[in-house]
Amino acid sequence: MNEKTLTHDESLQIIQRMILTAKNRITENGFHFILWGILIIIASLAEYFIQKSDLGIQANLSWIVMPLIGVPTALVYEFRRNRTDHTRGFVDTWYKYLWLGFGITLVVTIAISVLQHMSPIPFILALVGFATFVSGTIYKSVPLIIGGIIFWISGLLCLLVPPPEQLLINAAATLTGYIIPGILLWKNSKRESHV
Repeated sequence: MNEKTLTHDESLQIIQRMILTAKNRITENGFHFILWGILIIIASLAEYFIQKSDLGIQANLSWIVMPLIGVPTALVYEFRRNRTDHTRGFVDTWYKYLWLGFGITLVVTIAISVLQHMSPIPFILALVGFATFVSGTIYKSVPLIIGGIIFWISGLLCLLVPPPEQLLINAAATLTGYIIPGILLWKNSKRESHV
């Protein structure tokens, strides 16, 4: 086989492209934080309103509707993004498995909490805090790191209030821990894509 010897300039161009690709891949555009943040806030406030107004509707229905909207939206978004972006690195793999592990642990935690007749919200907030904090460290995002800390503190605050009010803490934590960092990431991603 004949191998082409690269010139100094060609080698530098390849290295620069690899660095640029790696730099661009190690970013999070905030879409999923905004999507799930909005859905969680709506579900939390809907359940709180249903519980307080005593409408005779099963209060936890909002949590059943939430993944029916969120999962297909997230999957379509990722499918479209993967069609146009073919650069995947080890950081993306870690990130994917972090949130997959979070999702599985979340389902197990909710099942245990419900079977034990306990509010799952403090546990969920602690888990979300962990996954958000680690996401922030992976992507070097201070807003996500702060968001993770806010979720942890909110989980502890839930121990001081009855379950219906925990829904309000959940909504507030999601606003400050998901939505605000998600918007900042979205703006930063758009700014970097135009550079």
